[in-house]
Amino acid sequence: MRAQLLDGSARTILDTVRRLGFLQIDPISTVAPPQQLVLWSRLGPYDRAELERLLWVERRLFEWNAYVWPIETLPLLRARMRSRGTTYYWQRRGTAFLKANASFRRYVLRELERRGPLLARELEDRSAVKRAPHRWFGSRRVAEMLEVLHGRAEVAIVGRRGGQRLWDLADRWYPERPSRCARRSDSSRSSDFAPRACASYGAYGTRIRAWTLVTSGNASRSSPRSTG
Repeated sequence: MRAQLLDGSARTILDTVRRLGFLQIDPISTVAPPQQLVLWSRLGPYDRAELERLLWVERRLFEWNAYVWPIETLPLLRARMRSRGTTYYWQRRGTAFLKANASFRRYVLRELERRGPLLARELEDRSAVKRAPHRWFGSRRVAEMLEVLHGRAEVAIVGRRGGQRLWDLADRWYPERPSRCARRSDSSRSSDFAPRACASYGAYGTRIRAWTLVTSGNASRSSPRSTG
């Protein structure tokens, strides 16, 4: 209860997101979008415009991978953004998509640099291979390209227009990395992410963290008990 801020200890939107670690975003709104429900269940009635202001004006929060994150977690998430692994299907699929659509990628980045921020519908579909309508992306592949580039921190979501995402170059939106973080390796920053991500789960998060260390091979480095 306390770790999830359901004990009445939450005070502001920014404090709530920081202590929870993130807010999940979902367009499905049976009662209200989940990001609004989570904040209401912790804060009670709150100013929804404040969340927009923190995201798009003050930039103390940012949107990535269908979550709202505190901006101070960006150096940790950059390691994941730059990951080019092949373990999962979506990683292999993204790499193959960019390889097959290199000129399409260059066009999207060039247009964002020249005219951004833009909605997806304001970009032409110049994909190399057309497809039948997709249940999420339709028949156009612009949204698919933007999602892949977003996952790799080449583009960023910088606002909303009529509920639709506005896109721009990530380098123009994300703040520069602090030099202290820039000197650290991606693997080092990535290993720091687990305890932060698990903190809001309380005692259960401790079990998740222990399992993560064991499966990643970092238990001996991170747990003093394992050195005996």
